[in-house]
Amino acid sequence: MSAAPRSSGLPVTRIAPARSILLYPRDGDDARRATHAASASLVEHGVTVALPRDWLLTPGNPPATPHVAMDFDDTEPAIDLVLALGGDGTLLRAVRWIGDHEVPVLGVNLGNLGFLAAYNATELPEALRAATAGELVWQPRLRMHVEVWRAGSMRASTTGCNDTYVKHGESPRMLHLRTSIGGQFAADIRADGLIVSTPMGSTAYNLAAGGPIVDSDTDTWTLTPICPHTLTHRPVVTRSDHDLEIELLGPDDAGAASLSVDGQWSFAMQRGDRVLIERSATPLRLVPPAATVFDVLSRKLGWGG
Repeated sequence: MSAAPRSSGLPVTRIAPARSILLYPRDGDDARRATHAASASLVEHGVTVALPRDWLLTPGNPPATPHVAMDFDDTEPAIDLVLALGGDGTLLRAVRWIGDHEVPVLGVNLGNLGFLAAYNATELPEALRAATAGELVWQPRLRMHVEVWRAGSMRASTTGCNDTYVKHGESPRMLHLRTSIGGQFAADIRADGLIVSTPMGSTAYNLAAGGPIVDSDTDTWTLTPICPHTLTHRPVVTRSDHDLEIELLGPDDAGAASLSVDGQWSFAMQRGDRVLIERSATPLRLVPPAATVFDVLSRKLGWGG
């Protein structure tokens, strides 16, 4: 698999030869082996290797080669590239790690199903070679800025790349959610929850909930109800320059309702809370896969017949 993206409407920016790389592995023996191999190869080529400090605390994880420990809250990471070793979830955690810092992210998929990685496990040496040779490119991908407001004050905020959803908790209570798009009332929805996804996130929870698959070079939000009580409620696709609002109107004991962003961050909601979603000023700089989402669906989910 090549890291060169297919033709699309998204701009492409070449990445200079990387001299400092953050390796962001998932837990597990396969990721540990891949991290050790990548670290040894990069150090041999004069590249500074950084690793998450919390991952290094696990016995057996630290590689024998020189490396730098990095913390989640490092404000100025002196790195040229983040290399996520795992699946799509690992890449999303790596993106959350770097926050608004404009550092390209490259995924190497160590699992079976993945939509975001540019390389698979057997292609790790080629990924490292391309990174140090300056042959990689990145494309901007839409991110969402999410705020939670309660009684007139903001209680929490975060950013996400895939999706934001409001859903009932352990008690399977139907939620009453009022939605607006671009400041205009859209719908009162009674459902198990509501998903707002980016095009990149359309193949995640949105796909499982029956939402549409949205190509990566579009610039949209998708709103997908989860098991709506009214069958006429269907997914809605709108421009990403429209701000979105979701208000939790009930039930009265909806304290178990929760807000989740990318499956990485959550917030316990109360009746009357409002979730505001807008386009983040800083896009994700993703080293894109050569395969489209349709290639992955055809090859791994049986769309090819």
